[in-house]
Amino acid sequence: MTSQDNTQLTVLDDLSTVDIDHVVDQAEQRLGRRLCREGAHYSRFNGTAGFRSDADTWVRLSWRRRTRLHVPSWTGTEEAAAVIHGVPKPVWIAAATWSDPGRGVVWKVEETSLAPASAVSTTAEIVSDPHLPESWWTSLGAGLAELAVHTTDRVALNQMHLTGRVHEVYGTEVDTRIPDGEWACAHGDLGYANLTGPTLVLLDWESWGMAPIGWDAACLWSASLGVPEVADKVVEEFTEPLATKSGLLCRLLLCANVARAGRRVGRDLPMTEVMASTADMLMAELADLP
Repeated sequence: MTSQDNTQLTVLDDLSTVDIDHVVDQAEQRLGRRLCREGAHYSRFNGTAGFRSDADTWVRLSWRRRTRLHVPSWTGTEEAAAVIHGVPKPVWIAAATWSDPGRGVVWKVEETSLAPASAVSTTAEIVSDPHLPESWWTSLGAGLAELAVHTTDRVALNQMHLTGRVHEVYGTEVDTRIPDGEWACAHGDLGYANLTGPTLVLLDWESWGMAPIGWDAACLWSASLGVPEVADKVVEEFTEPLATKSGLLCRLLLCANVARAGRRVGRDLPMTEVMASTADMLMAELADLP
């Protein structure tokens, strides 16, 4: 692929900056729906767009390079629809794909039921307390517990990545081995943009798969750090999985990600200090484990 091709695909990372009227036309023809183009929701980073349809359903548009069609995220929603039960999530209805030789990509549209409420935040993180009711937290705990009992060959977070990242930042003396019994099925991308409220539905199932126990709770804790009382609430609600060795390591991995990102840009990030002190506490707890 040439540098010009790469530049063209980089532009597609934010579909709001690109004329995709003809792509939306194709989506409408293939699904047999009319899409509301006004008020469409665009991700600024991952090349997706979302539209409400004339059938009061939700249609998500995305793309992949023609040479990268077998990544698990490409089929995550369909697989979750077929396999995952007992967890509050949109109902999958239909999908269609087609080639765009001019751009060297394949487009995909997926139609699901509308969620009963909006996402808690437009980004993964929160900057103010969303004041979620206790029933929301109860539903989330029950949903993640139900999700955890599923099995799959999909992987949300593997041992190699966790070990490599933690050792890179904190040294190889940290024992990063996840015990055999501390793996479970996880959503894999649990931030507030993927959770609706006050009625709970888990959105965006591209990343689900097996992960260390506590990974989803750790991700939500990290996304809550801008509002300490909510971060404390996450730890309170998910004390059991976060207290396991795997749960401690999941939080340490997220601390490592912040430290590594800060080193890369040459300055402290907003959560650098909090993550650094948390990492010290987590490593002390890990060292005390039998």
